[in-house]
Amino acid sequence: MILQKTQKVSASMSCSDACLSVMGTFQLVQDAITELTGELKIDGITEKEKYNAFWVFTKNRIKFFKKLQWNEKFSISAFISSKSLAKIFFDVVAKNGAGELAFCARVEACALDYTTQCVRKLTSVGVDENMNAEPQIADVEFARFDCSDLPLFEQVRVRSTNIDMSHHTNNTEYLRFILNTYSVGEYESRPIKEMEVDYISQSHENDILNVRKSSNANQDLILLEKDSKPVVKCEVLF
Repeated sequence: MILQKTQKVSASMSCSDACLSVMGTFQLVQDAITELTGELKIDGITEKEKYNAFWVFTKNRIKFFKKLQWNEKFSISAFISSKSLAKIFFDVVAKNGAGELAFCARVEACALDYTTQCVRKLTSVGVDENMNAEPQIADVEFARFDCSDLPLFEQVRVRSTNIDMSHHTNNTEYLRFILNTYSVGEYESRPIKEMEVDYISQSHENDILNVRKSSNANQDLILLEKDSKPVVKCEVLF
């Protein structure tokens, strides 16, 4: 199944240049995947009530191609691109009115048991053989990058508005912590071309996170850690 829809870039999705923001892009990807899983009857509410499980994103990589302006119409497609015993991969692709790629994303996810916090087999949480993988539209591959020994940039506290229905920090909220390490001027002078976020462990309300960051000519590395243990690592390419 491929979820397909057309929408406009809203004001809440836009940034200082009146175009779709990086944060807005990650939110669109999350919304498309949750809507797709809703259609497939494997959404978060169903997982909790029927299977005592919840989905977690483990990796998310996005490539940015064409900017989408405020109020511009665009199409978005979301589908399962691959799956294994315990991992499922979603692709989300957006195109502008001319049919040009605006962005494409690949997300790796798994289901955790609410009681044990252990990874569940996909077949135990409603993912059946009829949910076939669709051919990939764009080439997006997860990378390997080392975020050890990064200097401390700042500390942030997880607040109530960062928490989702699983009572841990929502995946897009980590993006807010990461993206806030940049100034408006940096966003406007160094457009992000590609970005990957790897979700390693969970954090919860009132946790203090260390934000560590190193910057190079074309690559920034960012690490969020709790009690000196990695929670999220990120690669940003310019």
